[in-house]
Amino acid sequence: DPLSPRLLSLLLRPVMPTERPISELLRKRGVIVYTGPSTTVRDAVETMSNHNIGSIAVMDDDRNLTGIFTERDLLNRVVNEDHDPAETRIEDVMTEDVIVVSGDTSRSDALSLMEEEHIRHLPIADENELYGIVSLRDLLTFEREMQQFEIEQLREFVFEKPYPSYPG
Repeated sequence: DPLSPRLLSLLLRPVMPTERPISELLRKRGVIVYTGPSTTVRDAVETMSNHNIGSIAVMDDDRNLTGIFTERDLLNRVVNEDHDPAETRIEDVMTEDVIVVSGDTSRSDALSLMEEEHIRHLPIADENELYGIVSLRDLLTFEREMQQFEIEQLREFVFEKPYPSYPG
């Protein structure tokens, strides 16, 4: 019994879903939410809250990424150290050594990197431009959706395939 073209396409896919580039998670023509280094923590947190995001890129006047400010930074470097959010500047409490990956980085490599480095937000950029920031939640949600899609395709294949009829 030869395999159907549909099953062959599922079995012979050249690239597993997690090996596909992380740039697929970014919304096309999306807005990058960022702030300047001299912004107060209070204003940055308000921006993060308004956009329902857990991190914000910190960029200088030339739109170069100088750091990232995350919910963890807020907890550890502001609240825990008893800084006044209305007076504290982002550049004083942001993460400066930002790990950045290219859009070609595979989703599995990005996930591994996030796990190894204990980070939840990963900026995606090329040499000249920040494309966006992917969160661990974005990545895991996308992977779960891809798995559900594949399960549904396999389910359709199994249940749509006619059973052989036997004489008698």
